[in-house]
Amino acid sequence: MTNVWRAFFTMSAVLLGFLLLSVPFVEPGSGAFVVSVASFVMLAIMFVASGAFIYVDWDPFEDLL
Repeated sequence: MTNVWRAFFTMSAVLLGFLLLSVPFVEPGSGAFVVSVASFVMLAIMFVASGAFIYVDWDPFEDLL
């Protein structure tokens, strides 16, 4: 299961990087700014959560097997 969390961690890191590269081109107060902030919050939560899951080696399906 760690491979899945690592994939989520990597994907969110790459998407956060692309989002940070677009910051200079987004006008504050525009619709794109609102979408950028919402995307940043969602990706940051996924980045931190997947990092925590990797750290504690959490397997959500452990009890099912």
